Order: sequence, then structure tokens, then C-alpha cells
Amino acid sequence: MNIADQLKRWGEHMLILRGMSRKSVAAYTQYLLEFINWYESFAGPGQGRKIVFKKVTRPDIERYMEHLFYNVGNSNSTRKTKLITIRSFWRWLQYEGFVEEDVTYGIPTPIVRIKLIQSFTRREILRIFRQVDIYSAKGMRDNALLILLAFAGLRVGELCGLRIGDLADDGEYINVHIPEDLGKKGSSRVVELWKAPSVFVRQWVAMRVSTGATTGSAVFVSFRRGDKPTGRPLVPRSVDRIVKTHAEAAQVRKPAVTSHMFRATHASDLRAIKGYDIAAIAERLGHRNISTTDRYLPQRGRLKKEYRSLREYWREWEQIWTGVPDGSAE
Repeated sequence: MNIADQLKRWGEHMLILRGMSRKSVAAYTQYLLEFINWYESFAGPGQGRKIVFKKVTRPDIERYMEHLFYNVGNSNSTRKTKLITIRSFWRWLQYEGFVEEDVTYGIPTPIVRIKLIQSFTRREILRIFRQVDIYSAKGMRDNALLILLAFAGLRVGELCGLRIGDLADDGEYINVHIPEDLGKKGSSRVVELWKAPSVFVRQWVAMRVSTGATTGSAVFVSFRRGDKPTGRPLVPRSVDRIVKTHAEAAQVRKPAVTSHMFRATHASDLRAIKGYDIAAIAERLGHRNISTTDRYLPQRGRLKKEYRSLREYWREWEQIWTGVPDGSAE
């Protein structure tokens, strides 16, 4: 069996038996190909010869890890992922009988030091929203975009990939459906919005539909100069630019402002909402492992106050603008 066939079978093993998403399998396959290319170019017998997996040794893997550190400059996190990929492949080779031993056994896994994720304060978020002109088309888009970041905790990739058909609107509340092809590691979930923010998202979607958008169209699109949407989906760097623009106008001072900070803030906010234990927070954020959610919760001590709902927690947000559209208050 040639290498291409082995990689294909390994991918099917990861997809079907281990239940990984196609995106993850594709990423793992790319990492493995990087190792194979390095081995055949620099570490293989005679250099330039095709790799033979049963001839690969533990020192070969260790030299590759050193190469990633010194020559490529990969972080501990990236090197850990690449080692896990190679380890997974060799265990499969052993499982299938292609090799007698797992040469990755005993190789130390790089230590990844967990850093707490930076977030906004509630006052800072209120100040950011106050900079938005909700009566212009671009302002309507930005307001809806900020709402889904701050009150639904969407990842920026999920936000950019969101389609109009992913928003279930009963005329009162909006449920945001994150399909498997958008969710990280192939996970899907539903995130509910309460009535007030639903009004603003509904307004923006109505404008998109009035310009010819369909259920398969992107929710958030770029604008030409002026106030006319292009129909082209926003990309993550554009979302970060929008967030930074409003944060600068609000004089929010942070070492670095990113859209992901809204997600971290939302996770922290949920701690103060009745019924949201860490498992419920992980489910709303789309985390498979609660340990990931822990990184978003720098303060796990006693809460000063518990709120009945997100609506109650964000009551000041509903009072930012005068002339709020009908139906925004309960």
C-alpha cells in the first residue's frame, strides 16, 4: 500500500471510527504531510528518498520537533498539535499492523501555558454600542454584528459564515443556529437572543432581504464607499477592524482590541445569570471541553449579584438609544 492510500485510510479512520470533523481530518493530514516532506528532504536516508514508515525512528521525530522549534519558530501549542498528529498516525499504523512499534511513545509533549483571554467590562461594551449610528445602513449592520458577538458569544468565523437561513425568527425572538460546517470541530448549537437585541438583528436582516438577499445569503456583508452594501460576506479581519473602530471612538483602552474579546466577556457575563453553571456556559459557547471554558472565566469566586436573565443583566443596554423600534421592550 502506497503512502497516499495509507493517508486516505487513516483519514477515514479518524473521520468514521474516531468521529472527527472533516475540517480536523484535513488539518491533521496537512500536518502529517509537513512531517513527511521534511523527512524526505532533510532526514531521510540519503535525503530525497521516499519515506518508509517502519524505518522512521524516535530520534527522527525528536529532530523534527527541534526543527519546528529552531528553524520554523512554531509555538509550544503548534508543536504539541503536530506531535499529537504524528502520534495518532503511528498508533494507527501499529493498529493496522504496518509497523511493530509506536516510535512516538515517550517523546515529551510540549507544555502549553494557558493564558486567560482578555475581555471587556460591561461599561466598555455599553460605551462601544453608544458609538453606533443605528439609523444608517452601515450602522445597522455594525449594531447587529456587535449584538451577536456580545450577546450570543459567536466566534468571528461563525459570524462571517452565518447565513440568513441560520436565523430562526418567530417575530419576537431570534434563535441563531450554528450549523456543523461553521461550528468548531464540527459541532452545532443554537443560541437564543432575547427580544430587544432581536429587534435590531431583524431590522438588518429585513434590509438585506429588501436588496435581494435570500436564505442562503450571508448575514453580514461589506459596504462600498458611502452606505451601500456590496453583497460580499465580511471576513474576520474586517470584523476586527469594525470592532476596533468603535472601541477607539469609545476610548476603550486595551493592549489589543479584537472581536474575540466579546466572546470572552459573554462567557464571564453568563456566570452571573441564574441557571448558567459552567456546563451550560460551555454548551452556549460551543466548547466540547469544560477545560476550554475555564480559560474564559478568570474569576470563579463568589458573585456579587445573580440576575434572572441576560435581559435583566443588560437592562442598561436597552436604554442606550431613544426612539428604539417598537417591540424592543417586554
